[in-house]
Amino acid sequence: MVLSLIKLTLEGEHFDVVTCSSPVQALTLLPDREFAVIISDHKMPEMMGLDFLVECRRRRPQSSRILLTAVLDLVTAVDAINRGEICRFISKPWMKAELVSAVRDAIQRHELACQNLKLQAEASRRNEELIASNRALQARVAELERRPIQPAEPVPAGR
Repeated sequence: MVLSLIKLTLEGEHFDVVTCSSPVQALTLLPDREFAVIISDHKMPEMMGLDFLVECRRRRPQSSRILLTAVLDLVTAVDAINRGEICRFISKPWMKAELVSAVRDAIQRHELACQNLKLQAEASRRNEELIASNRALQARVAELERRPIQPAEPVPAGR
């Protein structure tokens, strides 16, 4: 019922939603598809939601993670933040606007994380190019310093 309600709510806001009734099944989808947001219930039969989201973080670190929970204690909250880097907690029962807002924020976080990765890769590539150019320049300077200095041609005076 929770899955159906989430799917109905988010598809009504034009989000592409994939649901799984099993966290183990959901983990099999991660290698083949990028997910901007992963939402999990905290208490599930096969695996706790936090453990699932920690594994999702390991496999898809840029995906934003949201944990649904009926009871949020401090230990779970601290563990979720430290281990799973959960970006949001949503208490059950949730308000539609809260869920939609959380997903929009999580998508924006995902987009920023992906953009950051691209920028880091570009900066790294340009740094490598700069290092290679600097080495070539140093080699050229060293080569020029090893050459004997040729006397300059005399310039005729008075012309």
